[in-house]
Amino acid sequence: METRSRRVSTWQGMMKAYFCAVMLASLLPGAEDFQWDWRHSEALTSKQSLRHAKVSSAERAAIAKAIALALMPDMGGLGGRTEPELEDTALDTPVKFVDLNGDRTPEVIAQGTPEDGGCSPDGNCRFWVFQKFGAEYKPLISLEAIQSFTIQASRLNGFYDLVVKSHVSAAESTLKLLQYNDGRYQEAGCYEADWSAAEGGPSHERKEPRLAPCGASHQP
Repeated sequence: METRSRRVSTWQGMMKAYFCAVMLASLLPGAEDFQWDWRHSEALTSKQSLRHAKVSSAERAAIAKAIALALMPDMGGLGGRTEPELEDTALDTPVKFVDLNGDRTPEVIAQGTPEDGGCSPDGNCRFWVFQKFGAEYKPLISLEAIQSFTIQASRLNGFYDLVVKSHVSAAESTLKLLQYNDGRYQEAGCYEADWSAAEGGPSHERKEPRLAPCGASHQP
């Protein structure tokens, strides 16, 4: 009797976990609902470095400090450099100033460089979004292996959604939908973008990428 009760309890637990997973999946946007404004995707360049940004010296120093602090854990501390040296390296980080929440104080989107040791050979680098709090800048998100980003037209909780792209191959990329929730940007969906021609079709690439939830294209 005890064994049967244990089996029933186990079965009920498995069914509860299954239905929770189904409910969670239903809350995430499927590929048919996900719209990526890929034509406005951008990757920052060395010409957009913080060192040459048109901001005050105090703002530049505050942003450089925030980037340096974000780099420290990935570099095992200071990475053999002094704190001023690391902040000087941070000045070479490409940045984009954009008001993501309409409060007239721009957030800072930043992408890592090969100089900070955070880029792969295929061009995927570190990625951050910083928000100003008083005289300091705090990260809203910190990611690895990002090649480019898109500021979407959609918003959640007052902040524009972001889509970040990671290079996989010449015709394939991984996309992450980032939405603002609980005081920071969080991953709200993962998708695969495939630019390769359909099987049996012309050899050139598609004019629009084929989008699918991550892992769906590898399912039998």
